[in-house]
Amino acid sequence: MMVDYPKISDVVICKIVKITDYGVFVSLLEYGNLEAFVHVSQISTTWVKNIHNHVKLNQIRAGKVLHIDFNKNQIDISFNRVTPAEEKRKIADYRLFKRAQGLLSAVAKELNLSEDDVWKDIAEPILDKEPSLYSGFVNIRRFGMGYYPEINKKYESKLLDILKKSITIKDRKVAGLMEISNPSENGIDIIKSALLKTLSENKDTDISYIAAGRYELTVTASDYKLASKKINEIANGLEKTMKGSSFKFILQDKVKN
Repeated sequence: MMVDYPKISDVVICKIVKITDYGVFVSLLEYGNLEAFVHVSQISTTWVKNIHNHVKLNQIRAGKVLHIDFNKNQIDISFNRVTPAEEKRKIADYRLFKRAQGLLSAVAKELNLSEDDVWKDIAEPILDKEPSLYSGFVNIRRFGMGYYPEINKKYESKLLDILKKSITIKDRKVAGLMEISNPSENGIDIIKSALLKTLSENKDTDISYIAAGRYELTVTASDYKLASKKINEIANGLEKTMKGSSFKFILQDKVKN
């Protein structure tokens, strides 16, 4: 059976399974529990007098791949080349992935289907569009199955039921003021067409008319960072689309709840 290996410099999830005076052996949880080794010199950025003060059995850590010897099935990992911020983010992403996997398993069990089939029918269409499976589940929870029309309707009832019980949506909204004008004869139609197109392509977006040439743009996302990134992308896209128009966008400082 072909075994997947990480690549050099990849940051991977490690579970510490054995501690020795010269280093620790870890299990790579994302790669079928492949065994890897972290030398004592790669445990910490500070001097390691007692290795047990720095690592614990069954502890989950993030490590960077330093070297792979395929002939010996040997993988060398470093803990000290991963920053605390990188480790926190990697472990959080892994835990969300495992949670998403659990939700898929629940769907498979409820429908008496194989997990491979459910992965192919649900996870793959989501991962074609999203950076993570869990973010796709959040989108379904927020906007419904129509957000991913590629997913077979036979899953709709059970998947929505499981996600409703498992995922609580805490929306974060950001808003900005758009000042738009177009002096051409059909300027109003150009602006209207661009705004309607934006709304049709972004289910998490709302545009409200304030006064002549003034509109409020609002974007909803699971956190402020994503919402801020999306609203700026939309504003930049509108500015490029409405050629010949005067366009000004002012992002509001406060998050709308």
